[in-house]
Amino acid sequence: MQKYLLDTGYIYINGLGSGKLRLIERIVFWWWGRAGVELTQAHINWYDSDGFETKVDKLKEIAKYQLQQYEKVVLIGSSAGGSLALNAFYELSDERIFAVNAHGRINKGKYPKKHRMSLFRRAHLDKKRKSQAFFDSVVNVEGIVIPSLSKTEKTRILVLTQITDLVVPLETMKIEGVKTHKSLAFGHLGGFFAHLIACRKMIQRWSDSL
Repeated sequence: MQKYLLDTGYIYINGLGSGKLRLIERIVFWWWGRAGVELTQAHINWYDSDGFETKVDKLKEIAKYQLQQYEKVVLIGSSAGGSLALNAFYELSDERIFAVNAHGRINKGKYPKKHRMSLFRRAHLDKKRKSQAFFDSVVNVEGIVIPSLSKTEKTRILVLTQITDLVVPLETMKIEGVKTHKSLAFGHLGGFFAHLIACRKMIQRWSDSL
């Protein structure tokens, strides 16, 4: 008996945090659900002892499971989740997998270690509650994933940026040759709402067009 798959599945990869849904994320899930779209939460704890490879493997397993139900799966990485989405996208190497980097850092940038915008500082490696996994995830995307992307793979990636961001430098969000949309939003939180609320239909149209 032939199995009929649903059209598109969406997986949300959270930014730095414990992976528990915050109020602003609950609003996002409500908004998508209101449109009849189910978001699956990856629940990534960026501060536990698991390395970024383990987190990528977890995300890959979620995506593989969804591919049993959907024709295609979109990985939506918010902030720190953007690098993890791209790592999983690359390792899965499946034409049915798509990735969205929403205001996420995917390269180190040219910042001294002590600069407040350096990846070292943004991963809180100078503090007790640190995320080595986030640091390593960005380094892997910049050093291995991005240089290895084919033109075809780049068409299955969407980058969402905004006008300003005091948490993630704008130049560290982009990939040359990848479709990029700049929202009329200011700040990291503004980008979050713009990309995950206002850009919902755009993300759907983009993935449907491929």
